[in-house]
Amino acid sequence: MASLTHHDESSWLSCFDCSDKNSESSGNNTAYMTVPIKQKSLQTGDEMKQTEAYLAAELNKLTVQERAKAMDDIHCVGEELNETPEMIEQSLREFDHLVQKMKTPTYEMAVNQNKAFVEDPSFWLRFLRCNMHDVNRSVRQMMEFLKHKATYFGEDNVAREITLDDLNDADMSLLLSGLYHIQDGRDRKGRVVLYITTELLGRCKLGNLIHVIYYIWNNILIPIPDSQTKGVVMILYDVTKPGEKFVMPQYNFITYTSVMLSFPLRYSAMHVCLKTDLGNLSLYNALVKGSLCILPEYARARVRLHYGTDIEIHYYLRSHGISTQTCPVDLSGNLRMDILNSWFERHCAEIGAGKRHGNDFSGYRSLQLQTLAPEVVCDPRLALDRKRPLPQDVLLGRGWKMQNHEGNIHFRQFVEGYRQAYDNTPRQQRRDFAGNVTRLLRGRGVIFWKKTEDGEWVEGTFEEAEKKVGDLFRSMRRKLP
Repeated sequence: MASLTHHDESSWLSCFDCSDKNSESSGNNTAYMTVPIKQKSLQTGDEMKQTEAYLAAELNKLTVQERAKAMDDIHCVGEELNETPEMIEQSLREFDHLVQKMKTPTYEMAVNQNKAFVEDPSFWLRFLRCNMHDVNRSVRQMMEFLKHKATYFGEDNVAREITLDDLNDADMSLLLSGLYHIQDGRDRKGRVVLYITTELLGRCKLGNLIHVIYYIWNNILIPIPDSQTKGVVMILYDVTKPGEKFVMPQYNFITYTSVMLSFPLRYSAMHVCLKTDLGNLSLYNALVKGSLCILPEYARARVRLHYGTDIEIHYYLRSHGISTQTCPVDLSGNLRMDILNSWFERHCAEIGAGKRHGNDFSGYRSLQLQTLAPEVVCDPRLALDRKRPLPQDVLLGRGWKMQNHEGNIHFRQFVEGYRQAYDNTPRQQRRDFAGNVTRLLRGRGVIFWKKTEDGEWVEGTFEEAEKKVGDLFRSMRRKLP
C-alpha cells in the first residue's frame, strides 16, 4: 500500500489536537478540547500526598520479609511461583471440597449448563496460582468471577468462553483505541507487561470497558503460562497533553476495578506513571487512591508512583527492568500507532480470526502504520455515550443541510487525504480499506448519525458508516480528470 498524503492542520484531524494553535483554528470543533491553563511549577508531593501516605502506611503493615519480597518483585529480582505435582493435586482436592461449601446460585447454574467447563482443573488452577495456592481466596474469587460474567454477558453465557463475536462495534472501537497494550517482549524477570493509557478511562462506558477487559484478560493474558506463575506487570501511563485536563472516570469506575480483580491474574508489580501538569495530579490522587483501596494487600505493596516527563518516565521504567523499546508511548508523549495494536494482530493470527463479520482486522495495523498523520497519533479519543450529533460527527443522508454540516465537510477533507492510497489498493481489497478507515474514525470518537422517520437521531451501523466511506472514495475517483 502506498504512503498516504498527510492533511494540513485545517483538516479534520485538527479537531483532535488540543494545542493552542489548533484551539484557535478549529472553529466550533471543541468536543475534545479544553481551555489551555497556565503552567507553573508545583510540588508533586503535595498533589499526591494522600496516595503516597496511603502506600507508605500499607508497606509499614508488612513484616520485614514480606516487604523485601515486594521490593524484589518491583525491581524484577523476585522468585516466581514454584509448584510441584503433589502441591497442585493437594490444592485441587481442597478446592473441590471447599467449592461444595461455598457454591453460589450462579455457580450451580453454570454447572448445570456445562459442568466440564466450570469444573475443569485447569480453570481452577488459574485461581489457585493467582492466589499463591490460598484455596479459600481462590474459591471466593472464582465465585465473584462467575457472578460478574453473568452480569455483563448474560446468564446463558456463564459456562462458555467469550469470543470476539460477543463484542459489539463499540467494544471493538475501544479495544483498538489504544487504551490497552500488551508489550512485545517481557521485563527482565520474564513477566508480561500490560499498559493502560489512563487518559481514555473517563471517555467510555462502563459496560464497554468491562467487555473489553474481560476478553483481553481471559483470552490473551491469563492463558499465557508465565502470567500464571510469574504474574503480570501493569503500567498505568498518563498520556494527557500539556494544558489538557484529565477527564475523571465516573463514580462507577470502582466497579470496573472490582470486576478486573475477580479475574485470576496476579499483579506482581504496578507502575503508575503521571505527568506533572497543574491540576491533573489532584484528580489522579483521588482516582488512584480510590482504586488502591480495593486492591488486595499483595498488590498494594507492589505499587510505585512515577512523576515527570515522558523521557523521565521511560528512565524510571528501565530502572525497574522494563524495556521501553516497545513502549506504546514515545519520548514525546505520543502513542506509537505502528505498534499499538500489534498484540491484537498476533492474537487474531493465532486463533485464525482474521475476519469477523466481514471486517478484516489483519489489515488494521498496516493502515495505521502507513496513513496516520502526526496529529492523529497525539490524541486518541472515545465518545461512546453521546445522544446527539456533535460538530465533528458525520450525518448520513442527502440534502444541502447534511452535506454542509461541519462534520461532513471535515469528513470529506479527511477521506481526500487517503484517496491516493485507496487508488493504489487492489480492487478486491478496497472494501477492506474503506472498513479500516471507518474503524479508525469510530475508534477516535467520530459517530455516524442518521435520522429516523420520527425525527430522532440514532447512531448508524458500522456497515452504513463503511458504505458512506466507500461511496465517497468512489465519488472522488469519478471526478478525476
